Amino acid sequence: MHINEVERILRESVSGKENRYEIKRYCDHTCCESDFVMLRDGLEYAYLKFDETGKMSRKAMGIHEEKMGTAYFYVVLNDTDAFIPTSLSCKVYPRNDMKSAIECDTDCLLERLEGYHSTSSIPMTIEDVADFFEKTYSSLIRGRMQTFMSRVREEKKISDVIEDHGTYFMLTPSYERLFFCSLLGSTSGTPKRLCRYTSLASLFRTLSEKQQSMCSTVCMNDKTENDYAQKFISEAMPQSNVISRLQTRTSSVNADTFSFILSGSRMNKKDDLNMWRLYGDDSKGVCLWYKVDDELPEHFFLAKVSYAKIEAHAELSYLSSKMGKGVCGRNFEIRNLNSWLHFFKPSEYAVEEEVRLLYEMNDGSLLDTTNGKWIYNTSNGIVAPIVRFPITKTDNNFPLVLERIVLGPNLPERNINKEQLRLMIKNMQIRVTDDFEISFSTIDSYRK
Repeated sequence: MHINEVERILRESVSGKENRYEIKRYCDHTCCESDFVMLRDGLEYAYLKFDETGKMSRKAMGIHEEKMGTAYFYVVLNDTDAFIPTSLSCKVYPRNDMKSAIECDTDCLLERLEGYHSTSSIPMTIEDVADFFEKTYSSLIRGRMQTFMSRVREEKKISDVIEDHGTYFMLTPSYERLFFCSLLGSTSGTPKRLCRYTSLASLFRTLSEKQQSMCSTVCMNDKTENDYAQKFISEAMPQSNVISRLQTRTSSVNADTFSFILSGSRMNKKDDLNMWRLYGDDSKGVCLWYKVDDELPEHFFLAKVSYAKIEAHAELSYLSSKMGKGVCGRNFEIRNLNSWLHFFKPSEYAVEEEVRLLYEMNDGSLLDTTNGKWIYNTSNGIVAPIVRFPITKTDNNFPLVLERIVLGPNLPERNINKEQLRLMIKNMQIRVTDDFEISFSTIDSYRK
């Protein structure tokens, strides 16, 4: 039978339900020309293979997990001698129980899949979840995830750890944060101090408005950086559309969620010539030192960025090994994938030793004139929101407290600006640490 005829029969099998189901070729490669994927609500539901012999070999069983991606069923279609142009006989292997195959025709395929799916539910336990995350080939990751696994095993109720959606599961918001905190190596606590390079104009705007701004993640300066983690995961899982599927889920589940980021660096970069040149207005700007509040307010997350080591990236490899894999027939999904992927960068950026503060706003209606506004970023041509937090002594809900302002090697009128900034901070009642001071960069070799 010609493969186009197989595709026609498959499309007829979802006739009348095209608003929910879709049949697509799995990929354009010649080797996969007889493979299809059935989408339900835009997500992988069944992986289908046209097999002229009508048998599922051990080899086919072996590639099941690789090629099936995140689908729930593996279906082998038979081309029998008695060809019936409106149907194909097939054998369905449920993902969570490969031994219980279902035999049916394509004309009742949906009915059989939905029937099995609605009655087949394997309970998940705390130990199932812990074992799933514990499996890794990397001793580095295993060590980092110990805190996470220990916390999971201490819980009494599975609902405190995960949200079970039948075909997939997510970690609860608090456990998703702990998961990424562990993965990024911050289980011992968030960084206590950080520094941030910026222009004098930017600092002046912050002080005069008495508000600290954080820009939306859609407006990040480096677009290649935004794509790095997604590309890494996609290349690690070449036979799966897990990234697009998870983004579809993310956008539908969190349609009103906005994520904002403020970038800084670890304190050992506090007076670094390259950082002055790159981010301190070519040394005419300022370097701000911050102390971090002992407890981050709700919706804030602070962690060091994870960098690749040459071409290897252990943290992203581990994440890739979990995405699209399942427990008890349920695939693991990430609640807010796009936000977390901003904490992974290529090795070329490692010299920056970046620390990022993430803020997630779960209700977009909060972007009003009080704490948010919309901007047009002329550098990348993107319309995006920013969120603002008061930073005065009497009104403050921002977790970074100004400890020092270091004036750049080539900042104009340094002595005058030092005194004027001191007076401005006092006049505006900006919240600063008790030992706050303004100083000069110690770099003299770059003075112009």
